[in-house]
Amino acid sequence: MRSLHRKVPPERFALVWLTLLLLFAGALPCAAITRQLNGNAYVSLGEVAKRLGQDFRWVKKGKTAELYSEWTTMRFTIHEQDFTLNGREIGLGNPVASNKGELFTSELDYNKTILPILAPQVYKDSASKLYHIVIDPGHGGKDPGAQNPKLGLYEKNLTLDLAKRLEKRLEALGYKVTLTRTTDKFIPLEDRAAYANRIGADLFLSLHFNAVGTPSVHGIETFAMTPQGQPSSNRVNLTAADKRDYPGNKNDPWNALAAFYIQNEMLKFTGADDRGMKRARFVVLREVNCPAVLIEGGFVTNPTEGRNVGSAAYRDKLANAITAGVLTYQKTLNRVRGK
Repeated sequence: MRSLHRKVPPERFALVWLTLLLLFAGALPCAAITRQLNGNAYVSLGEVAKRLGQDFRWVKKGKTAELYSEWTTMRFTIHEQDFTLNGREIGLGNPVASNKGELFTSELDYNKTILPILAPQVYKDSASKLYHIVIDPGHGGKDPGAQNPKLGLYEKNLTLDLAKRLEKRLEALGYKVTLTRTTDKFIPLEDRAAYANRIGADLFLSLHFNAVGTPSVHGIETFAMTPQGQPSSNRVNLTAADKRDYPGNKNDPWNALAAFYIQNEMLKFTGADDRGMKRARFVVLREVNCPAVLIEGGFVTNPTEGRNVGSAAYRDKLANAITAGVLTYQKTLNRVRGK
C-alpha cells in the first residue's frame, strides 16, 4: 500500500490547521448552554463564538452576524436554514432564530454540523480508519437517471464513467476501492448499502448528476445523512421518519465533515455554482454503516453545465476534486486519531 499522506499545498487545509491548533491547545469545546426556542434547544451565536475561540460581529444588527477567526468566517442570517463558512453554503436542520436581540442556532446544528467541521477532535472516540472506499455509480440498467437526450446524456453512463476515473486516482494513492457496479446494471438502493456493509467499507461515495424542469438551474451539491430529530434540507416540519435513528446516524460527525470537504474541493476545481452541503435520508445514506456522502456533480438539464458534465475533461476535474476532498478528510482523520 502506498503512502496516504501525500503533500498538499497548506492553503487548501485552512480548516485542518484550525483543527490542529484547537487539538494541540487542548481547546475541546464543551457542551453549550441551551435555551428553548420554537420548541427546540438553541445556543446563542455569541456563545458558539466563545466556545470555538472566535470573535463575533454584526453585519446587520439583529439580522446577520459573523463568527470569525484568522482562518474562518461563518455568517448566519435570521430565519435562514443555512449558513456560510468561508463563503461555502452549509445546510442547517433548523432555521437561525432570534431572541431578545441575539441570534441563535439549534443545539443539534451546533453538535452535528458546526462542531464536526470546525472541531472534529471532539468526536475522536468515533474516528475510524480510512482504507476501503466504496464508490456507488448512481442508477444503471433500466434506471437511466437524469437525462438530456439532446446532448446524449444519461446519468447512469456519466456516473459509471466518473466512478472509474475516481477509482483509478484513489487506487494510485493506495486505497482499496470497490464499485457497487462496473457495468450498465440495475442495482436496488438497499442492495448498494448492504453491499458496502458486507465488505466493510470505511467510506461510501454515491455519485449522481441532477436534472430539473427549469434549464437555468445549475450547480453542485453534496448530501450527508440528516441527523435524528431534524428535517432534511428544504423542509421545516418534522415527520415520523425524522425522529428515527438510522444506521447512518452513528457517523453523523464524519458524514458532515467528509461532505463539506468534498463539496469545497469540487467548487474549487470546477468553478461551479455552490448549491451547498445539504442533508437527506436517501436510502444509500441512511442504511450504510460507514461515513457516506452523496454527490450531485451538476445539472444535465442546464445547457452549459450539461455540456460540461458530458465532457471527459470536466469529469476528470470532478474525479480530481473528489480525490482531493478524500485526502483532506484523511488528513483530518489521521490527526484526530493521533496517526
